[in-house]
Amino acid sequence: MDLTLLRAFVTVAREGNLTRAAERLHLTQPAVSLQIKSLQQSLNLKLFSRTASGLALTPDGSKLLPLAERVLAVSQELLQA
Repeated sequence: MDLTLLRAFVTVAREGNLTRAAERLHLTQPAVSLQIKSLQQSLNLKLFSRTASGLALTPDGSKLLPLAERVLAVSQELLQA
């Protein structure tokens, strides 16, 4: 599992917006969009749906979010150890 893709997913989920997520990640919006697309394809899941105000997690995205956050937290702990 690519941690970069998980980081993009978590950031987009928290921001609810690709542009704001890209700014936080110091990437372009198309780059973040491609990361989300790649993660969705690798998991064979739809993680976001478009709304009038941005992006919302699908039920699958909602299930994945806490797991992705834990993976990122544990990877950070590993780097610090």
